Amino acid sequence: MAKKNMVIAIVLSIIWSGLGLIYAGDMKRGIILAVLAIIFELLNFLVSPILGIIVFIIWIYSLYATYKEVKAVNGE
Repeated sequence: MAKKNMVIAIVLSIIWSGLGLIYAGDMKRGIILAVLAIIFELLNFLVSPILGIIVFIIWIYSLYATYKEVKAVNGE
């Protein structure tokens, strides 16, 4: 697999949870995180603002997972 640019991956994850993982090649986990982020974002607006904490946790996990995945893909 071709090396991936860490900056691009992190910026994609900042924009939306899961996009960086998809870029890095982990489609399954990236799509799961993106869908979870959408679901909890909708619940955040429709049900309770406290669910925004879960959205934030998903986002932080996505950043961490993207960092680890890009390092693994690049063999670092």
